[in-house]
Amino acid sequence: MKLRPLLLTLLVLPASQGCKPMLYPVARAFGSPSEGELQLRRAAFDRLKAARATAKVLVYPAFRPATPNREAYPATAGLAVELLQGYGWAHCTATQTPPALPATPLMRNQLRYVQTRARSYSEWAKTTRPEADFLVILEVLVRPEGGIVGVHCYVLEASGQVAYARQFNSHQFGVPSIDLPANAVGFVLRELSWDVQRPADQVHPPYGVG
Repeated sequence: MKLRPLLLTLLVLPASQGCKPMLYPVARAFGSPSEGELQLRRAAFDRLKAARATAKVLVYPAFRPATPNREAYPATAGLAVELLQGYGWAHCTATQTPPALPATPLMRNQLRYVQTRARSYSEWAKTTRPEADFLVILEVLVRPEGGIVGVHCYVLEASGQVAYARQFNSHQFGVPSIDLPANAVGFVLRELSWDVQRPADQVHPPYGVG
């Protein structure tokens, strides 16, 4: 058996709490954050859960991170604010310009790409210090012929600490693609609203094995 299929098989096997440390190198090989970083993310996620109804949240428009000019969909920021407010995030504000971060080369490993990108957003936030408690950043991956095949959602504290970073693709969509950015935003924020009701150690499982 080749190494990659073997690693994938190990990752999808049910993992008891005791054997999770054994699978930790496998998770890391696939791009999962270190356990030290995951501990920080669990704490930040718990702070997000506790404060989302009162925290000042800055929401960026969905955009295509792989295009040189970071093609954005400005109307999605207002839509995202409305949706988040409907989920109880009362103090959201839209901004029309995505984070000024250079494009990151897309990788065949979507998990590795998202975690690399999350670290880049963290460094960007540490430098810019946006005036908010939390930042919501949305990315979409679009086929050349149209159709959205990937959606990424990042929630960071303004200090730069990542609280949430998750990727979605057609396996979660249930169809080959999403046709409009607005639909992608609706999908990903619904998933976020469900995730913030889960325990932090389920969203960020110990050793990256869940």
